[in-house]
Amino acid sequence: MKDRVRTKRKAGFAKMTFLLMVILTSYAKAQEKVISISEALELSYSNNSKIKQYNERIQQKVNEDKAAKGNFLPSINLLGGYTYLSENIEVNTSQISSSLDELGAKYGAAFVTAYGDEIGLSGVSTESAFSTLSSVLGQFPAYPNMEVDNQQFPTAALVATQPLFTGGKIIAAKKYAKAELNSANIEFTQVKDDIANELIERYLNLVLIKQVVQTREAVYNGMLKHKEQAERAVQLEILPKHELLRAQVAVANAQKDLNNDLNKETLAIMALRSTMNVPDDFQFKVMDSIAYRDLYLDFGALLNTAYEKQPILGLIGQKEEMAKQALALEKSKFMPNIAAFGSYNIVRDELSIIPPKFIVGVQAQINIFNGFKDIHQFKAKKHLQKEVKNAKEYALQQIHLLVQSNYVNALNQQKLYNSLSATVALAKENLRINTRRFEEGLGKSIDVIDATLLYKKSKIEQLVALNEYYQAIANLYTSTGEPEKIIPFINK
Repeated sequence: MKDRVRTKRKAGFAKMTFLLMVILTSYAKAQEKVISISEALELSYSNNSKIKQYNERIQQKVNEDKAAKGNFLPSINLLGGYTYLSENIEVNTSQISSSLDELGAKYGAAFVTAYGDEIGLSGVSTESAFSTLSSVLGQFPAYPNMEVDNQQFPTAALVATQPLFTGGKIIAAKKYAKAELNSANIEFTQVKDDIANELIERYLNLVLIKQVVQTREAVYNGMLKHKEQAERAVQLEILPKHELLRAQVAVANAQKDLNNDLNKETLAIMALRSTMNVPDDFQFKVMDSIAYRDLYLDFGALLNTAYEKQPILGLIGQKEEMAKQALALEKSKFMPNIAAFGSYNIVRDELSIIPPKFIVGVQAQINIFNGFKDIHQFKAKKHLQKEVKNAKEYALQQIHLLVQSNYVNALNQQKLYNSLSATVALAKENLRINTRRFEEGLGKSIDVIDATLLYKKSKIEQLVALNEYYQAIANLYTSTGEPEKIIPFINK
């Protein structure tokens, strides 16, 4: 008798503890915010680190594209420096002695012509004086080297260069940079599509697990109730004791399955939180359930959409453009480079040889021979074009296969879900009948347990089939480049 009283007290304490836990859990859940799948996706787009990474890559390519535009504009450089010479510059007069002799003869002849009367050389012609002086000066020994007395001097100049013709190099470089920018935008779209597909998958998984947990809880509570009924029946000696043992085993198994799925629910929440990249103190919960809806799927339209919007094809299209411009860059190496230039010498008087203030001109440069490097690079870029072309053909084949397989899988999951609906309804009715028969003393405990397990199995299979149905559609829309298209159907 005392054991029964203690057992009842323990049972009462356990019930109170359970009720307290239920109240606290309900209060905690009341503080959680219910977020729809579209709200969860917006959080992912705003917070996900991978999306931020690829957004920075876009900004990088934007600035590189702007930098490529600068090749069309002139470059202006300010050159400045300071030079120190270990010795003064010397002019080698032996190499210019004839010029110096001629210069001296010219000055001497001019002097004789102008002042011949005063120095007693009247009547001497300029030509005669020049000839005589040249002959005399040519007999003198070599002049000593002339030294320029300036060992240190500053230099400063403003130099401008404007490309006039580069064989298409600048245009190709600009188009190449633009293709890289387009590729960065497409990669960003591809990452967003992957994040959207991951978010949808994890959101649907969490909804599925929550429904499975609800089913497990219902089964567990049903088994507890059945065990209590079996205990009373054993006390009244209506059932043998081994029937109670079966009920106790069924309760233990139901509790084990419930605990396992509760752990899965915790992991699913962690996975979804990771995709949304929200802090641990951000409390949320997802939709309680998702209703089944028939979706009309047109394979031809889906395939055309994939050919138009699939990021992989977009990336290959930009790779084609980049290969084309890379070939144009190699072609430009066989063309001359023509540029106009000009310079303004800021510091002139300090220099030994005084340059003019302004220098302007046009220069052309073309390579004659560099070991056949340009020819081989040109051939390599032609093969790159062919490689990209073959890659595009392969990608088209793979996208066709991907869309087709996801399309077939979606139809199969749809048929599976519809076939399980009748099975669940039948299992539910079977459980109701066997429970009623047991309560009226006409049925066996094992029949209730078997009917409960059958209903649990069929119900969970139906939930899994519904989840797989929407997952297959989500994968199908992702393969066409429109992963968000499924969201309105889920949110309804």
